[in-house]
Amino acid sequence: MSLLRFAYRYWAVIFMAVCISAVIFLPLKEENGVLVEPTEADSVYAFITSVPLLVSVTVTISGLAWSLGYLGLTSLPDTEVMAMVWHLTNGTWWSCGCDSWSGLFKIMPRMRTLYLILDNKHGVNFADQTKVAPWNPAQSALESVYWAETTIHVPLALLSFYLYAKRDPRRYIVEAFLGGAQLVGCYGYYGPETLIYFHGFKTTWPENRIIWWLGIGCVPVVWCLIPILLSVRAFMKVEKGMRAGEMKEKAM
Repeated sequence: MSLLRFAYRYWAVIFMAVCISAVIFLPLKEENGVLVEPTEADSVYAFITSVPLLVSVTVTISGLAWSLGYLGLTSLPDTEVMAMVWHLTNGTWWSCGCDSWSGLFKIMPRMRTLYLILDNKHGVNFADQTKVAPWNPAQSALESVYWAETTIHVPLALLSFYLYAKRDPRRYIVEAFLGGAQLVGCYGYYGPETLIYFHGFKTTWPENRIIWWLGIGCVPVVWCLIPILLSVRAFMKVEKGMRAGEMKEKAM
């Protein structure tokens, strides 16, 4: 297998590894109005030994081993493998480990601080940052999306992965619905801050260009483009199956 094919098939899990590495090596410093004080609770050691991270990584590796190893799905077309891995990592890491556990529940060390830096609406007590910030109405838009991810996207992403692994034809129907939900979620998550920026108001985005490109510049494009492409592909697959069924009925 060529390096290009490997990257296409497994880019989602490669990007997951890059994200985890960035959390480990990016320095936590004052940014976006967030006062970052080095503590053991958000140390690199606390992050790499945290239960949320270990669960996300373990379930991801187990899913890959089960689908590609035990079920022997490595011979599938490249796009089928890519879509399957995409749904797996969304269900274990991107919507679960990142947005839900770090952004909403704030239980993943170090990652939760990066979410504060990424957008200080996640909760900063600007009067006294040594104390936990009270819930603020400004968090409502973010948390609405996080709850949608936790209750809709994560379960359906894992279901899509399972259906792909079992070669269930219903995977395309679930995938098309999930793609629409994911696209609307991206609009709801990034749209409010984008409108604030274009109307000339100060945003709560970070000034650090690496964090900005990882969290604001790159992710929205990918997380809009991939669902659109997979949904269009799913529509075409479903239509093809329906036409084949209609032709079979006419022939009977």
